[in-house]
Amino acid sequence: MASLKQRVRNLLGSWYPSCNSIAHISVCRMEVSQPQIEEVIDLLSKAMRYENSQHVYFDHFATYPSSGTFFIDPTVQSKMFLKQKMQRIVAEIEKVIKVDKANAPHLTIGRGLEKDHLGQMQVNAQFKSVDFDFRCASVLLRIFDAEKKRYFPLLEIPFGNEQPPNFETGQLRFNF
Repeated sequence: MASLKQRVRNLLGSWYPSCNSIAHISVCRMEVSQPQIEEVIDLLSKAMRYENSQHVYFDHFATYPSSGTFFIDPTVQSKMFLKQKMQRIVAEIEKVIKVDKANAPHLTIGRGLEKDHLGQMQVNAQFKSVDFDFRCASVLLRIFDAEKKRYFPLLEIPFGNEQPPNFETGQLRFNF
């Protein structure tokens, strides 16, 4: 991913927003107090025990022109898997605090780019095809350093790949 960001930097000939960011899929943004983050960590640690890891694949470049974002989009199956994980994570966090959630999973290469820069990348041969994958096996909480204007890792919570405890099976019925 760093090499893709470097290719964009070389094409543009200068620094651009997010060129130094580590590749990630944003799930949500929130402002929390210390007690709230401790509660979020506790809830996510318990909930992620029952989440399964999976390989995810990214196969094409795309843009969000309104925000000047250039990114790698996942395949349909990977997008479904990632959306499900994102919804599960947000549901746990929103037990503590409302969040600003991301709409669609993607790997950002650059954001805040000018429309002509997006156009340059869309026609450049270096950005015609991509084949990228990784094993999605955890969620990473990051903290924003306002002084440095960057996010830094706080805690990684792995998916436990455990089976949920068995409950008595029952039946639901409608009375007509």
